[in-house]
Parts: sequence; C-alpha cells; structure tokens
Amino acid sequence: MKQCLYDLSFNDLSSWLREREEKPFRAKQILEWAYGKNAPSFAAMTNLPAALREALDEAFSIGPIEPAATSTGRDATKLLLPMPGGGEVECVRIHMGGTYTACLSSQVGCAVGCAFCATGQMRCERSLDSAEIIQQFVTLRGLGEPISNVVFMGMGEPFHNYSNVVAAVRRLVDRQAFGMSPSRITVSTAGVAPMIRRYAQEDLATELAVSLNAPDDALRRRLMPGVARWPIADILSACAEFSKAHGGQPVTFAYVLIDGVNDDLDHAKALGELLAGQPHHLNVIPLNPVAHTTMKAPERDRTWAFVHHCHRYRLNVSLRRSKGAESDAACGQLRTNTRLETPEGAPSITEEEAPHDHQPGRNPRRDSRAPKADGSRGGGGAGQRGRSDQDRSRPRHRGGGAGRRPRRD
Repeated sequence: MKQCLYDLSFNDLSSWLREREEKPFRAKQILEWAYGKNAPSFAAMTNLPAALREALDEAFSIGPIEPAATSTGRDATKLLLPMPGGGEVECVRIHMGGTYTACLSSQVGCAVGCAFCATGQMRCERSLDSAEIIQQFVTLRGLGEPISNVVFMGMGEPFHNYSNVVAAVRRLVDRQAFGMSPSRITVSTAGVAPMIRRYAQEDLATELAVSLNAPDDALRRRLMPGVARWPIADILSACAEFSKAHGGQPVTFAYVLIDGVNDDLDHAKALGELLAGQPHHLNVIPLNPVAHTTMKAPERDRTWAFVHHCHRYRLNVSLRRSKGAESDAACGQLRTNTRLETPEGAPSITEEEAPHDHQPGRNPRRDSRAPKADGSRGGGGAGQRGRSDQDRSRPRHRGGGAGRRPRRD
C-alpha cells in the first residue's frame, strides 16, 4: 500500500524531493495543492512537471475517499468511508449558523461500550493512523463548503488512539498544512484520566470535552463501562490540570439526559457539587430517540426542570437540541444501519442552544483568536458529545458562577 502524502511533514517531503534532485520550492507547491487547494490527485497539480507528478503518484496516495454510503439531512451529511487500513468509519459535516463543522472518527469501533451509543455496541477493531483521520477531513472538505471547525467526536475514543490523534491535530494546525486555529478544534474523551493529564502538557491550545453522563461512579459504570477504572474524582482532577495548564480554560462536560436514568433533580444537585469551583461548561443533551432501544429522552418539562436545577446550583449550563437525526448522524448509526443487524442505540449530533455570535467549535471567550473561514475544535459535539445553534440564550461566564437563566421560547 502506498504511503499517504498526509503522513509527510514539510521536511519529510523536502527530503524525498532532494533524493530525486528536485528543486526545493517544489515541496511548498505540492503542499499548497494538497492542503490549500484540496487537490484530489497528483495529476491535478498542473504547475508541477509531468515526470514529478508521475513519481509522486507512484510513491504516495492523496485525495478524498469514495464513500461506501452517504446519508444527508437538513443539518448534516454523514459519510461511511472504507479506510485504507481496513474497516469502515463515519465522518460528518454539520451545518450550523452559516458555518460547517467536521466530526471525525479516531477508531474503527469503540471499546468504551456506552449503553446509549451505537458505536458502543461494536467492538473496537483497530485504531486509525493519523493520515486516515486527515483523509476524513479532506473528504468532507471535498463536499464543497469551507469547514471552519473540527471535532473529534465520531467513532472511537480519541485518547485510546492518543499518538495518532495528536499527530492529526498537529497536521490540522500546521501552517504548512491546513493552518487551522487550535481554538477551532475540540478533542472529546469519555474520560481517560491519564491521557487528559498527558494532553494538558501538549503545546496544543485546543478545546477539551469530556463525556460525563452521570454524577456518581456507580451510575457512570453502568452507562460507560469501558472507562469505569477512572473514578469521576480522578477525571475532574485531570481536567483541572488541563484548565490550569491553559490559563483557566474551561472544559466542556457533556451530559446525555436519559429518562429515568440520570435526569432526577438529585442528579442535578450532585452535578452542582461535582463541578463547583471547577472551570467548566456543562452541555445537557437530551437523548435522541433511536429504534430498538428502550432508552429515551425525558419530556420537555422534565428536561427544562433539570437544566434550571443545574443553574440553581451555579452551573454554567446550556441545553442542546438534536441535529441531523434524519441523516443517521449519531455515532455509529450509519455503519450500523448500512452494514450490521445489531440494534443501534445512540443519540444524534446535537447543537448547543447559543446566541447568534457564538461560533460552534470554539470557546466564546476565545473568539478573537479564531479565524472565520476555512483553513481553519469540539466542545461538546457529535454522537452525544454536542455542537451549537442560535435558539436560546446561555450563560456567558466561565467556571461556577451564576449566569443568566436559560429561558423558554
């Protein structure tokens, strides 16, 4: 199998060109075609000599992956992609408020086993390499609209594939590659505490999101058995280290609200006690109904009672509404519905109910540093990890202080 060009750094490519006695400026030309112009093939690089294009084509692969299946809804387009190294993964382009966000997978399947997630019903077949992660982004860009934000909230646990996810993030922010702002990228984890601590020490100022989903260890063990070895106290301690290492930057905690499971007012009180004094933003995400599962979202009044109770305990909280349900946009659903007979069980990608000036995929306190177009993080994002909209007001402070109450429409 050919090496993927997206695996190569500028120095790697320059060395390859030197070995062939090519002129040094060719490296910049090639990378401009690959990243700046999203070239689908080496043949498209028309300002390169024909012999060099042929040599590149013999040595490397480039360009988007042909989807095995596509599902399109009003707000999202999901692709099922056959990976060069084997297996199929999903990636999603989410449309919100005039911008587009790419939701990327990090593994074929997942080992966390979340009770409410379709991917959680699959075994983890393998981790993707960094080029396969980047190829998802390239393929989504090829759909034709600029992508402003990236969230690692697709299939798999990113911190179970730490080195390749970090390598992909570095390629996304590399000015000689995609040149995205780190504040436009969100890495989401189910709560792998040692890797949160390790990530805090990386020189990457991305956003961090953690799927919490329960206020106590016993309930979380039932909902997320694959990360039960790390108690919530350890996860929150690791998140505090991340925030401290990044100037007090809040961590986004996603809380999938499931009727009769984790939606009592006592659960909201326990959340308030957990997150008090810790830089945070809490995204409450009602479970999107999916066939063949008894789990469902609470009724609207019960959902709002939970959100208001969270606010009562001085949580910086937003309610997110589902997005992309008609496009099988939940983690693992398209692969499940296309390839498997296993019942799916995940909610769909959601949008945070936020004001018009909030751009999805970045912290509103960091807006001035974030670019506004392609060449471009995940807060809460896909699969039951969240994304944002413009429907309702949200508190604008960070940390535990009280903000404006969420209001009903």
